[in-house]
Amino acid sequence: MLTLEDCIGFSGLTSEQVEAIAHHEHLSMIIAAELAENLLESSKGVALVEAILNDEVAYCQTHGNNVRRAVYQAGLDQFLTRHHRYM
Repeated sequence: MLTLEDCIGFSGLTSEQVEAIAHHEHLSMIIAAELAENLLESSKGVALVEAILNDEVAYCQTHGNNVRRAVYQAGLDQFLTRHHRYM
């Protein structure tokens, strides 16, 4: 049986990045991990994940959640470093 951690590992993202997708899309973490994996396999998926992460950083900034904003910003920065060649 696969655990949540297994699914996050298969997604190619960190747990914080998957959490941001889950929040943005109103999904459970495990479904967000599956969505992330599928998006990263599609031609436009990297740009979509980048947009989602940007949206979540902005959402946290707007709502004064600076701790979560910093976590999501670090996740976005890491994502951009790892996936810049696909953009």
